[in-house]
Amino acid sequence: MPVDTWFTTAERWFETNVVDATELATFGFVMLCVLLVALVVLMFSLLGSLLKTLRNASGARAARNDKSPGYRVLVARPAGKGAGRAWKWLLSALNSHLSEFNFGAPLKVFRTGTIHGGIETRTVQRARRRLEVADADMLVWADRTGRREDGFVIHGLSRGGGLTATEAKLFTLPMPGKMIDLEGQMPRVAAYFLARELQPALANPQSFRPEKIKILSNALAEILEDSPTLPVALRSRIEADFCASLVHVAEQSGDMDALDHVITLRRIHLQDIKSDGDTSQAVQAHMDLGRALLARATNQFDRKTVEEAISHLTKVIEALQADPTIKRAQAASDAMYKAQNLLETRKRFAVNFGG
Repeated sequence: MPVDTWFTTAERWFETNVVDATELATFGFVMLCVLLVALVVLMFSLLGSLLKTLRNASGARAARNDKSPGYRVLVARPAGKGAGRAWKWLLSALNSHLSEFNFGAPLKVFRTGTIHGGIETRTVQRARRRLEVADADMLVWADRTGRREDGFVIHGLSRGGGLTATEAKLFTLPMPGKMIDLEGQMPRVAAYFLARELQPALANPQSFRPEKIKILSNALAEILEDSPTLPVALRSRIEADFCASLVHVAEQSGDMDALDHVITLRRIHLQDIKSDGDTSQAVQAHMDLGRALLARATNQFDRKTVEEAISHLTKVIEALQADPTIKRAQAASDAMYKAQNLLETRKRFAVNFGG
């Protein structure tokens, strides 16, 4: 047939001018091997993804099915170099110290797979889904980006305060990247800040009894005393919380040394704060300093001390009055008062005139 003849002629020409049958067979064999290798790689890749998914799901299910009382914290394996050591350190910090700052509340830590992407939108959405599946109180993941002072960044979602997984608060905690810099008191530092996210009331010591806050104050004092190389940003945050807790304790006990310590620290903090405007740091510093001065004057009266306390507390009031949230609350309160007054006026009118 003409077609068969054409194919035969083409085959002979190809073997004569391009490659012979042996070379063609060898080429086909090589391509087959390449295809098989590609299939094997693809199979192992899919298997790895499947195992990762199963591991993540098993950690989330374990947290969800756990019925023991207390907090449930889901900790993802960190991403980046030295992830294994960083994960071991993070798990140890939480297991050893988190309950200390939650006043002994029961706690259980569960492991889950790596969450890549830092705090990118898609990453956070994926983290929220995992938190929801686990029904945990907190999900923690981390990125180890290098050996810089902020080379180990811990991220998390906390449902502290009764939030749902969708409402869970996103937070970030930069820690030193060198493992040697994570020794000493640093596990307690990490545990404290995570406990603060897990139990937001820790940011407001007045919510607790003084004898309970004294435990927290003593722990923070130990951290500050035993951590001379603590990064400045972390030290400033801990000192601020230490002052807030110590002044609450000292107000009740009348400890003059403690009050003087708070006064000294808070004056330094106010000098370091660049802007004395409506910032949370400045407001809290003025609040603590004003309360400490007032408590000191209560135990040992001094007119200048009282006047200075009034000055600092006035700045707090001015800052809060400028806050949009406070303004909205005041507007709502005024409107509610007006509505109640209108009802009372109408009621009196009806009684007096029968309307």
